[in-house]
Amino acid sequence: MAKKSTLLNKFFANRYTLLSIQILTLIAFLLIIFGGWEITTDNKKFAVILRNTNIANLIVWSYWWPFIIVTAILFGRFWCSICPMELVTSFFGKIGFKRKPGKFLKSGWVITLFYFIILIIGIHTFAIHRIPHFMALYMILLFVIAAISGIIWEKRTFCTHICPIGHLLGLYSLLSFKKLRVANPKICETCKSKDCISAANHYKFTNRSCTSELYPAKISDNRDCILCGQCFKSCTNNNITIKNRRIGADLFKNLKFGWAEILFFVVISGFVSYEVISEWKVSKGFLMAIPDWTNTLFGVSGNLKGTIKAVTLFVIFPTLFFTIFATLKKIVAKESWKESFTQLLFALLPIAASMHLLKATLKTTSRLPYWKFIPSDPIGVKTANLLMENPELLNKNILLEIAPFISLIALLLSLGGITLSLIITSRKKHNNKKSKALTIAASLIYGLLFLIMILNWRFL
Repeated sequence: MAKKSTLLNKFFANRYTLLSIQILTLIAFLLIIFGGWEITTDNKKFAVILRNTNIANLIVWSYWWPFIIVTAILFGRFWCSICPMELVTSFFGKIGFKRKPGKFLKSGWVITLFYFIILIIGIHTFAIHRIPHFMALYMILLFVIAAISGIIWEKRTFCTHICPIGHLLGLYSLLSFKKLRVANPKICETCKSKDCISAANHYKFTNRSCTSELYPAKISDNRDCILCGQCFKSCTNNNITIKNRRIGADLFKNLKFGWAEILFFVVISGFVSYEVISEWKVSKGFLMAIPDWTNTLFGVSGNLKGTIKAVTLFVIFPTLFFTIFATLKKIVAKESWKESFTQLLFALLPIAASMHLLKATLKTTSRLPYWKFIPSDPIGVKTANLLMENPELLNKNILLEIAPFISLIALLLSLGGITLSLIITSRKKHNNKKSKALTIAASLIYGLLFLIMILNWRFL
């Protein structure tokens, strides 16, 4: 049975389509690095404006990053299909030493730690999301690490075991309504060449076999397949296809998660809470009370204040939340720590993802007024100085016009995340009713935190 000839499948099956887009994204990355290079400031208020007036910074943090989040939740790891890092690490892997990655590298902890460093140190300590030069340095760092990992280790080690957003894309892809699978498993059973996993094809320029150590016929969920499309082209039986499925289908399965993934999600749940709740000044004041008190108590100043804030809101608060409910579940159902944390991950993931979608929407739309300044000043320094002195020059009428639509989107995403969470939890197996009740309680507390904030912020 050949796969259906849909436009998307043709897109992936074509030998040069994804490669051409990767080359374009590589060029775009290089231009972005150039556009942010040596554009810096020590003035924090100026940096808040500069992040929106410098075209390189504006594209990366207000459009590229939201694009990654949206596509991961809706379509799976689609960004990986066109990411230039895959091209870079695959190229150097072809000429490198091809060593096998060790146990620690395969454990997932490198991805988790790498992301923590970027989030806490890079973004919330040194503001790489606000200062274009720091953003450029970060992107160069990614290129260097992708190249070095390709030189040292075999296959596509950077994409599989190092990329800092690997867990994020993997977890969010569990919700997507697309999946890459085989059209007919029986064809794979009788296939003798197994070109999709053959070691002889690992380092071909195109038509490579899977270098993420997956066998298409055995893929059970969306976490690990990066949709590079190479298996489409290497399969001589035309048996690889991208299919539709119900949203969140993987979350109804009995999936196993490692502690690296679990802790990663704990931090993401805290990060998303901060990102959305801080949109409203009132709720932001409550959220920042303890970090601000801690900084004042210990006399913390400068960049370190951001570090304290990030550790408190992204690590301590969510870890405490998860631990309280996991402890109660252990007491009433004698579950293991991993089992309890995993059940909470399943339950909270739809809510966190829906709120991340909301943040992506808020970020891209709120930056619209800045685009009129970009053609005349793409570097953005002159515009930032102008807006510092004359903030009234920023015309926000378009934001007022779309505000009702944004409010409706916020409400629907919040309700949708809570609803999907409750459906998943009600169908997941628990040791007893008390354990399930605690999981539902955790979901409701987490979800209603956003819903109440949105209702007060956008509707009252």
